[in-house]
Amino acid sequence: MPLSCIAQSLKTDDGIKHWETSFIAGLNTDGYQFDFGIVYFPLQFTGIKLQLGANGEIKEFGDWGKDELETHHHYATRFKFTSSIVLRSPRLIHWNSQDAGFYLFAEPGISLSPGARGSNHADYFNWDFKVGINMQIDRFILTIGYGISDFSLYSGYPTNHWGNPDKDKYITHSGFIGGAYKF
Repeated sequence: MPLSCIAQSLKTDDGIKHWETSFIAGLNTDGYQFDFGIVYFPLQFTGIKLQLGANGEIKEFGDWGKDELETHHHYATRFKFTSSIVLRSPRLIHWNSQDAGFYLFAEPGISLSPGARGSNHADYFNWDFKVGINMQIDRFILTIGYGISDFSLYSGYPTNHWGNPDKDKYITHSGFIGGAYKF
């Protein structure tokens, strides 16, 4: 008898959407960043996030639409894979007229990234920490936040637009906006 009760309780819907897809775009110390991710929430306010994205230098306006052979400029870009824990607060503010809620979040994580083209002994593992606030309207989420990491676009001294960088190890700060969809 207890076994059938457990089986029935596993089939019931708890009303929580456990999966989210996300996209963030922002500017950081080195240039631009964007990430696509998927999050699984086994608990209401705690989840596991996997992201795939890139960081890169912003091209000068005169170089837009041209390739490196025409401009003789090299722009560094690094792809990265980030895994993190997502911690969300309970709803802080309920915007009744829009049926929206505001939540704080924190995402401590680790990034794995090969070096940019031309790098020599770049750092592959870096810590990453994001915080911010999001607004949830039904299944849609809008996010604004701040990130800090020891991920450096110029780790390993790749050739970039200005030649070689002066230093390759520093803290990177970022500001970002994004969106997500719960399913």
